[in-house]
Amino acid sequence: MLAALVVVAALALLYVARADRPPRSAPVTTPAATAATTATAERPATASPTAALSPSPTAAAPVVAKPDARYGVIVPTGNMRTETDPRGLQDPSLFMTNSAYAVSPDGKRIALIRTAQTGQHVVTFTTDRPNDVTSVVDLAGSGERAVNVVWAGDGSDSVLISVVKETLPTGGGDVRFDYATLRTVNMRDRSVREIVRISGENTRLWPLAWLPAKEIAAAAEIGPRGPAMNYVTVRAGAIERVPITPNPNVLWFSASRDGQRIVVSLQTSIRWWPTDQPSAPKEFTAQGAERFGHVEFRPGTDELGVDVGSAFEIWTLTGQRRVVAERTPGFLRWRVDGSAAIASSDPSSVWLVDHTTGAKTQLPGGGFPVSDVVMFDTPR
Repeated sequence: MLAALVVVAALALLYVARADRPPRSAPVTTPAATAATTATAERPATASPTAALSPSPTAAAPVVAKPDARYGVIVPTGNMRTETDPRGLQDPSLFMTNSAYAVSPDGKRIALIRTAQTGQHVVTFTTDRPNDVTSVVDLAGSGERAVNVVWAGDGSDSVLISVVKETLPTGGGDVRFDYATLRTVNMRDRSVREIVRISGENTRLWPLAWLPAKEIAAAAEIGPRGPAMNYVTVRAGAIERVPITPNPNVLWFSASRDGQRIVVSLQTSIRWWPTDQPSAPKEFTAQGAERFGHVEFRPGTDELGVDVGSAFEIWTLTGQRRVVAERTPGFLRWRVDGSAAIASSDPSSVWLVDHTTGAKTQLPGGGFPVSDVVMFDTPR
C-alpha cells in the first residue's frame, strides 16, 4: 500500500528506522493552505451533537481488541513479529539493516531496498514466507542509490522507488544530488519505468503515494540537509510543485493506506488533503494548550487516529472528535484493517487499544519500537 508525502510524533519518528527518513521539517502547508478555509476542531462536551458520532461505551461494553496472531508489527531494531509472540519471523532479519521498505495495503507483502556488498537490490517477500526473498531490481554498478519506496495504493504489484545519483565534492563537504528520479517497479515481471527526473537542482524526491490507475505520484522534494522544499505531484510524467511553508514544528506526515490522502501533524494543527489536490487542504487547530503527536488515517474509513497530549482520539475528516482513551499518549499505528490501534509512550510497554471501548491490552515482549504493521494469511 507506504507502502512507501514520504524523503517521514516525536516518539514515532524516533522509532522509525527506515533509511534516510525525511527531517521533521517535512511537507506541510502551502501558501494556498494559509488562505484555505479552516475548520476548528472542537472537543465535544458531554451533550454535544458530536457525541452522536460514536456513542460512548458503557461499562458493560465488550473489549473487542485483543492481541491476535493474525496481526503483526515491524520492529526496526529487530524483526517482524506477531502481536502475540515477540519472536522474530525472518532469519536473518532484513529490517535491522536500516533498509527502506514498504508494506502493501493488505499488509501481506513487503518491498525492501536491501544493501549488499555488491550494491543495492529491491527485494520482495510475503509475511507468510518472510525467508523466501526474491530480488527484483539490481542497482549494483549503476552508480545510483535507491532512497525509499512506497507500495501502490491500489494494492497491485507496482511500487514506486526514489533513486538518486550523488557526487561527493573533492575535499569533502555535502553530497550533491546530480539527479533524482521516481521509478515504478512491477514486482511480478520486474519491469522498471521512470516517470519523472529532476536534474541540476541538488534535490531528491521522497515518495509518499502512488496511484497507478490515475498515473499520479506524490513526493516531497528535499535538499541535501533538508528541510522539505516542495510538495510534488507527478501527473502522467508532468511534475507540479507546491512550495511548503512554513517548515518548522512538523511532527509527522503520511499517506492513507490507499494512497488517496495526505495528512500532516504539527504541534498545534492538523492538515490533510487529497493526494492530487495539495492546494485544497483542510486544517484543524488545537484548543488551548493541547498539542498533537502522531496522526494517521484509519484504514478503510474517513477517520483519523490522533495523539492529543495524554489522550487517543478519533476524528472525522470534518473535525468532529471522540476521545477513545484518556491517559493514553503515544499513538503509533492502526492495525492494517483499522480494527485496533497501537500505542506506546512507556519505554517498557506497547499497548493494543480497542478503538470502541478504549480498553488497553499490553503486547508481550516489553517495550520495543514499532515502525509499521503487517497481517498474515494464517495465524503464525
